[in-house]
Amino acid sequence: MNKERRIQQQSPVEAEIPLLPQEILVEILSRLPVKSLCQFRCVSKQWLSLISDPLLAKSHLKKTVCNDCFYSQRKRVIISSHNLYSLEYESIGRNGSFDENLVALELDYPLKDKPNGLAELLDSARDGFLYCERSEEGNDEFPVMVKLNLPFCVNQRNWVDILGSCNGLVCIAPDEDTLFLFNPSTRESKRIPDPPSGFVPNGWSFYGFGYDFVNDDYKVVKVGCGTVCVYSLRTDSWRIVCSFPYVDNVSESGVLLNGTIHWMVSFEDGVDCRCVVAAFSLEEEVFSDMPAPDIVNTSFEFVVGVLNGCLCVLHSRNQMHNDFWVMTEYGVGKSWTKLTLSLSYICMKPLCLAQNREALLDVDGKLLLYNLEDDSYKYLVVDGIPAGDGFEADTYLETLVSPNGFCRT
Repeated sequence: MNKERRIQQQSPVEAEIPLLPQEILVEILSRLPVKSLCQFRCVSKQWLSLISDPLLAKSHLKKTVCNDCFYSQRKRVIISSHNLYSLEYESIGRNGSFDENLVALELDYPLKDKPNGLAELLDSARDGFLYCERSEEGNDEFPVMVKLNLPFCVNQRNWVDILGSCNGLVCIAPDEDTLFLFNPSTRESKRIPDPPSGFVPNGWSFYGFGYDFVNDDYKVVKVGCGTVCVYSLRTDSWRIVCSFPYVDNVSESGVLLNGTIHWMVSFEDGVDCRCVVAAFSLEEEVFSDMPAPDIVNTSFEFVVGVLNGCLCVLHSRNQMHNDFWVMTEYGVGKSWTKLTLSLSYICMKPLCLAQNREALLDVDGKLLLYNLEDDSYKYLVVDGIPAGDGFEADTYLETLVSPNGFCRT
């Protein structure tokens, strides 16, 4: 009896990692989904240390990118609509069809529950109404109270801007001029410090985000008031790199392709103004010009996208259109090819090719699958996202890449 009591009082033995060579363990773990690996972190300190190792994160990422099966399994669509949601890539267009009831998973992200200004305003309501002072006929001495009947169904969360996605990290702005690098799979995040005062004056800014392969560094590019500054995750700091050599009227975040961030811009050439695709190299941190399609005569009405590894130029506002252009050979202006669709759009963003090789598109705030061979299309219904708010979308990979895994050098 005493022996049994002593056995029961012994503390549980911590699970140990099997005695296998390091490279074998990494090879095994890199084949597992991120969700399982995150659960394994809780098994023991040894498992936590191994799974948190940046070497495993790199091996896992490489396996994801190089293996079509893993790539398909680990790809996700991220949707912003006063909240962030994740949608499984494999559930879209599976087996030549699609699930009519796609289900979006609500994500936890930084500043999710921070109320916006409207929430604070509604909190001040009395008897279900808001009141404000208004002067009649310029008589400021005797203002009158006006009752405002505002709808209380208005979403009280801030809109979350998605500024870019790369290797499982998503650059988001859950509040005005407040940037985070966020891994939706591991829920890790890092607040990007504000640029030093004087780097970029207050005013309209636009961004780009991507990975510098040569220097093994994730970078955020901010452009505003003619100044270009770059944030380095490896050094956790901002630097001014150059002046913006184009007309400063860009309204969209840059698009990442081949280690380069692209924007549609206007370029002043003497008395004329022509449009080009501005290509900012994350390695060299310099701009180069790429030719735009001949039809593009004003950069403000066009945006850049990526579809199946090819650069695209699309209409972005004002009128309905049914065409866009694809650069079939990167950097070669003569390779721009016009594609005509069987539907019209005002704003469109290509997201990816689905399982059946149909294009997944964000068209005027709705998701649809478009068959580029027979010009048929079908809208997707996604459960779990409130209707009527509209949304923006992007894609990301489920990876172990940590926004906190880079040390200052």
